[in-house]
Amino acid sequence: MKDLVKVKDESFEVVITINTPLAVIIRDLFYEGDWEAMEEDLGGNEIMRSEINTCKKIEENLSQLGEEIYSPISFPELKEWLDEVNIKVSDMNHISLNGLYDLALDYADRGLYDIAHEIISFMLDFDPHYAPAYELKGSLLIEQGRVEEGLVYLEKAIDIDPWLIEAYSSLGEGYYNLGDYEKAAYYWEKEIEKAPENKLTYFMLAEAYEKMGNHQKAINTLSRLLHRDPDSILALYEMKEIYEKLGQKDKAKEVEDKIASMQPKYNSDVEVWAKILLARGEYEKVLKVLEEKLSSTKLNTHIKLLLIVPYIKLGMKDKAKEIIEEIKDNNVWYYYGKKELFGEFLTEEEMAECGIS
Repeated sequence: MKDLVKVKDESFEVVITINTPLAVIIRDLFYEGDWEAMEEDLGGNEIMRSEINTCKKIEENLSQLGEEIYSPISFPELKEWLDEVNIKVSDMNHISLNGLYDLALDYADRGLYDIAHEIISFMLDFDPHYAPAYELKGSLLIEQGRVEEGLVYLEKAIDIDPWLIEAYSSLGEGYYNLGDYEKAAYYWEKEIEKAPENKLTYFMLAEAYEKMGNHQKAINTLSRLLHRDPDSILALYEMKEIYEKLGQKDKAKEVEDKIASMQPKYNSDVEVWAKILLARGEYEKVLKVLEEKLSSTKLNTHIKLLLIVPYIKLGMKDKAKEIIEEIKDNNVWYYYGKKELFGEFLTEEEMAECGIS
C-alpha cells in the first residue's frame, strides 16, 4: 500500500494511499454513501478498515469525499482491485445494486457492451433474483441484435418481478422486431395496464395492431390515449391516417377538422399540426403559433424550417431567405433531410426565388 500524502494538524492526522479513492468508490457504488453499512460488511478487512477510518476523519475535519476524487470509474480495474485486497461478493451483505445498474447502463450508452454485461454478471453474483439485472441484460441484447437471447432474460425479469415495467416495454420491442406483432401487442398491453401514463407505448401498440391488420384495435388504442390526453394531436393524426387507409373519408375529415381547431401543446405535435393547416392555406395562424413556439423553446431549428412556408406565402421572403441561409450554414444535413416539406407546399417558382434548390 503506497502512501500518497499525509494530512496533519493539531487535532488529527491521516495518510491518503492509492486505496483511498477506491474505498470511496466502494462506498458510493455499493453502499449509496453509507460508511456504517460498508464498515459492518468490510470492517474485518484490515485494508478496508484503515481506509474507512481515513475517509471518515477527512469528512469530519475537512470536506465530503465524492465523485470528483475518483471519476470516471473503470469497472475492470475496480474488480481487479477487489481481488487484490481480498474482498469477496460473499462479504457484502448490506449493499444496494442501484449504483452498479447505473454504471452498467453508462457503459452500454458508450457502446461498451462487454463491460456492461460483465457488471450485470457481477450484480447477479450478489443477487441471482435481482430482476432489474435480467431486464437490463435482455434490453442490451436486443439493442445488440441478439433478440431471441434477450427475450429469455426479459421473461425471467417479469417472472421475478411482474411489476417491472421496463421489461414489458422491451419484450414488446423484441417481439415486434421479430415480426411477432401479436406477442408485441400482448406485452405492450400489459405495460399499459400497469403504467397507463406511458404515452409512447400507445403509439407502438397501435402500430402493432395495424401490422396485424386489426385497424379497429389500433383506433381504439389511440382513443384510449386521447381519453388520458385529449391534447395529443399526434394521436389524432395517426387516427386520421388509419381512417384514410380504410377509405372512411368522413371520419378522417372529422378528425382533421378537430386537429385544425386545436393549437399544439407539445413540440412533437407541431409538424403534423402545421402541415394540416398549411394544406388548408391557414398561413397566418401557423405563423402566429410557430413564432410563439420559437420564443419559448431552445429546440428551434425544426420550427424555423416550418416557418419558411408561411413566410413565403405571406410575402415575407426576406425572413424566409434569412432562415434558409442560417440552416444551410449550421444544419445542412437537417435542411436536406426536410426538403420534401418545401416541395409539398411551395411552387418551383417560390422555391427558386428564395434559394431553395
